[in-house]
Amino acid sequence: MDLVARRFTWQYAVSQLKLKYRYTSLGFFWNFLEPALFLVVLSAVFSVVNKMDLRDYAVFLFGALVPWRYFEKVVNTCMESIVGGDWLLKKMYVSPFALPASRWLVATFELFFSLTAMFVFFAAIGHPWTIHVSILALAIIPWSLLGLGIGLIAAVLFTFFRDIRTIVQLVLMLTFFSSPILFKVDMFKDNVLQAWMVKLHPITYFAALFQKPIYYAAWPGVADWIVSFSVSVLACLIGVSMVNKYKGTFYYNL
Repeated sequence: MDLVARRFTWQYAVSQLKLKYRYTSLGFFWNFLEPALFLVVLSAVFSVVNKMDLRDYAVFLFGALVPWRYFEKVVNTCMESIVGGDWLLKKMYVSPFALPASRWLVATFELFFSLTAMFVFFAAIGHPWTIHVSILALAIIPWSLLGLGIGLIAAVLFTFFRDIRTIVQLVLMLTFFSSPILFKVDMFKDNVLQAWMVKLHPITYFAALFQKPIYYAAWPGVADWIVSFSVSVLACLIGVSMVNKYKGTFYYNL
């Protein structure tokens, strides 16, 4: 995007952020409260499934839950961004990249509240910190690129096929509830199907970027970085190419 498009993207993102919280009683506090409530419900249920202490499992869960919720929000909001910004595309020249990019910026801003809630929670339960958590700023990048890439792909598809929303949400739900975000890899015996499914799960390498520094007090492995960055960059390249290919037809399908 050129300078004008980048400036518009930033200003549009700020306006969307203000509109989102204008008529809410708790405002930005929801960004603290929502992940905390989500954590309490899932921890209470899946700590029993994983046969883990509730506090111990909450640390394991929150480690990858925060980046997952960020990724999920980016995908869902980017998916509807081009259709939702039809009034802009029809009235003035706006780069179609500006619409999903602004939603990505809003979600990234809100991510910092969720990360703050996570650190406050860990401090409250006395979870020990190690130097490994210093890598989290880098670990969020593959999640961010993956969300933006898939969001761009979904945005293009949603422009032509509105029912793609249901399919995307079902895939996200299936991915989450079958992922190593909820289940520890070592909870299954090595020779059973569930163990292989969790080990080969596409989110395994992404989740490890947060789970290893936070829960296991270890650095993510080389394979975790290579796979997560490769997949996320590929998703972005596909998303960008799809927007470039079909942007000339967006106007006629809005």
